[in-house]
Amino acid sequence: MGAFHVRNYAQLDCARLVAVADPDPEARSRALAGAQALEFSDWRDLIEDADDLDAVSVACPSEHHAEVVLEALAAGLHVLVEKPIATTLPDALRMRGAAIEADRKLMVGHVERFNPAVEKLRELVADGRLGRVYRAHTTRVGPLPTRIQDTGVAIDLATHDLDVMQYVLDCSIHEIYADGGRFQHSSQEDLLTCLARFGGAGGAETLGLLDVNWLTPEKKREIALIGENGLLRASYITQDVWFVESTTAPLQWDGLSVLRGDGEGAAVRFSLAKAEPLRAELEAFCRCVLDDTPEPVSAHDGVKALAAALAVRESAAVRRPVELLDIPAPRPLEVFA
Repeated sequence: MGAFHVRNYAQLDCARLVAVADPDPEARSRALAGAQALEFSDWRDLIEDADDLDAVSVACPSEHHAEVVLEALAAGLHVLVEKPIATTLPDALRMRGAAIEADRKLMVGHVERFNPAVEKLRELVADGRLGRVYRAHTTRVGPLPTRIQDTGVAIDLATHDLDVMQYVLDCSIHEIYADGGRFQHSSQEDLLTCLARFGGAGGAETLGLLDVNWLTPEKKREIALIGENGLLRASYITQDVWFVESTTAPLQWDGLSVLRGDGEGAAVRFSLAKAEPLRAELEAFCRCVLDDTPEPVSAHDGVKALAAALAVRESAAVRRPVELLDIPAPRPLEVFA
């Protein structure tokens, strides 16, 4: 991911690529691909020696996120950290608190938030096009990646969709039940199926179903929402969004009246401008730093996604439902005269 960050930063008008740190000189060379920047073999030297540095992207193994991010914040830098924010909840909460104390931006790289298809789903759900949402179903499967050794599919894959579902539905997960196991990976779980419950607390619940694995020979990234007015389906890869109207739904869209048949509901495909989500994410990070606006994906968002992913892993281990603690959003530090 670091190489992708370098490539995109080099193309942004709102940023200037200053330096790259990686212990492997060949990796640095490949990432820079001829771009001019300072090179460091140790990230600590980058933070200490790059005088005109304003912000950093942290794209290292997840288990090192907390150490690098806390050092960067202490040095007065704004930080974009790849998801997951950390691998333990105490580390994630320390990072969130450190960003507030340092008055620096800490944005978490949940890149699917910047996928046009995801943003369209959120817009349609907020507009009430589905009515009450009964279930969200996500599929994130593909071949076993050799590059990932420090974590399993709960942290690497499920974190994406746990965040996306909470973002699209605009409500939090309160209970998770998961099962799965390790079949091909040398040390980590590589297949999980998960049932999540959203809402509750006096309101109508929405169910979430996640299918994540590293065992499917073809890559698939999809999300489908079923509601009282029909089905919304999106592909993260092609960035297409479809709406299939329920035959029992009250007809609200005039354009569908000429398409509706006798058997199934009418279907509409939304035409969306395609975009590279990572580039949009990095640009949004730069803009929130330059304009001093809230991070589009906050440290608190990262904490919630991590808590859910850890609950998935715990539930699969004990084979029973796990309730998620309510993690309140942090309050800004108050300054007294």
